[in-house]
Amino acid sequence: MRTMTEHEAAQRAEEHIRRAVDALPEKPALTLLRADSAECLDPTDGGPRGRYEVGRSYWLDDLPEGRNAEFVDALHDYWTANDYRVLTDKRDAPDRFVSVQHNGDAFRMSVKQSVEGDLSLGASSPCVWPDGTPPEHAQE
Repeated sequence: MRTMTEHEAAQRAEEHIRRAVDALPEKPALTLLRADSAECLDPTDGGPRGRYEVGRSYWLDDLPEGRNAEFVDALHDYWTANDYRVLTDKRDAPDRFVSVQHNGDAFRMSVKQSVEGDLSLGASSPCVWPDGTPPEHAQE
């Protein structure tokens, strides 16, 4: 079963992040927090091992203080209007957190408020083969 490659998954994660950031009423500076891939050790789709989940996350810096609820609400509104399904909605919690999954490509996104009040935005791919196709031994 062909999937996108790790490189393509990283690009798609960046696209999801860019579109979400564009929906914010103020434009933050993005500071890379995480750019990695990890093996899907317990694939929820029942697929074989050897596939990877690619993730990207950023701090949303230089946003006006005291407006996190507005920014998280803006992301929630963007996601629900653009074919994302809400998985977790803790907008009213002190440590705001919303996670969603795109209905088209199964990428997941989340926004989280840290204890210090900083917001981070992330995206992760579904399980993909590093080169887009399973290794020969996995096809047997």
